[in-house]
Amino acid sequence: MKSNFFKYIFIIFVIGIMIFSFFKIKNDEKEQNETQSNTTTNTQEKITEIRVGVAEFDTINPILSKNKNIQDITNLIYEPLVKISTDCKAEPDLAKEWAKQNDNSYIIKLRENVKWSNGEKFTSADVFYTIQKLKEVSSIYSYNVQHVTDVEITDDYTLRLILDTEVPFFEYNLTFPILSKTFYDDKDFNDTGIVPIGIGMYTVTDVQSNYITLSKNSNWWNRETQLSLNKIYINIYTSVGELYNAFKIGNIDIVNTSNINIQEYIGTIGYTPKEVKGREHDFIALNMRKLFFSKTRS
Repeated sequence: MKSNFFKYIFIIFVIGIMIFSFFKIKNDEKEQNETQSNTTTNTQEKITEIRVGVAEFDTINPILSKNKNIQDITNLIYEPLVKISTDCKAEPDLAKEWAKQNDNSYIIKLRENVKWSNGEKFTSADVFYTIQKLKEVSSIYSYNVQHVTDVEITDDYTLRLILDTEVPFFEYNLTFPILSKTFYDDKDFNDTGIVPIGIGMYTVTDVQSNYITLSKNSNWWNRETQLSLNKIYINIYTSVGELYNAFKIGNIDIVNTSNINIQEYIGTIGYTPKEVKGREHDFIALNMRKLFFSKTRS
C-alpha cells in the first residue's frame, strides 16, 4: 500500500509538471506573438517617408502641367473649391457651400481661416485670379470655366459666378486647383520652373534637378485628418522605361501607371499591385436638326 501511495503521488506530480509545462509554453508563445505584433506595429509606425517616381516632368504648376502623374501629385499640394467623392457626389473643399441663384449664376461661400503654406490668407481674390488664368492659358482645366463670363467678389469669402448659359450640375466643374494671387503678382505665370505655394496637406520644401521633396503643410486647414507621412520624395526620370527600372531595383517605393502590360516591364515579384478602376461611358448623340427623318420617297 505504501508503495502504491508513493506511485500515485509520483504520477500526480508528473501530471502537474506536464500541465504546468503546457501552460508555460502557451504563455511564452502568446508573449512571443504579442512581441512580434508590437514589433510589426512599431515598424509600420516608423514608415514616415515614401519615395515615388514621375517620368517626363514638365512643371509642378497644376494648371500648366499636361502630365497625368504630376496631376496626381499636385492633388497633395493644391485643393479645389469642390471635390468629388468615391460615390460621385460633389462635396465641399475650399468652398464650404454654394447655391444656384438662377439659371446662369452661382453664389460660392469659401472657408474662413484657411491659409496658404506661407501663412498668407486665402480669399476670394485667389479664386478670381485662378479662373482668369484658366481662361487665358491652355490647361486641362480650361473646360471647367469655359462658360464663366464674370466673377463678382462680394467679400473675402463670398463670390458670384456668372455663366453665359445654364450648365446642369455646374458645381461638378469647380474641381480645378486654386492658386495664390499674391504669390504670382510679381512673377511670370508661364514660367514652368516656378514652384508656387500650396494650400493642401503637403508643401514643396526642396527642389533639385532629379527630385522634389514634399513635407507636411503646418498651415493646412484640415486639422481632423492625421497624416502618417512626414515627407514624400518625388524622383524625376526622363522616360517611363527609366522609371520602371528604378522601381525594379528599389529606388522608389511606388509606381503609378495605367499601362495594362506593366508586368512585362517590371515582372511580378517584390511588390503588391493595387488596381483602381476608372469609369468609362459610351455616349451616342443624334443630330435631330437634320431633315433625313422627315424625307419621303419620291
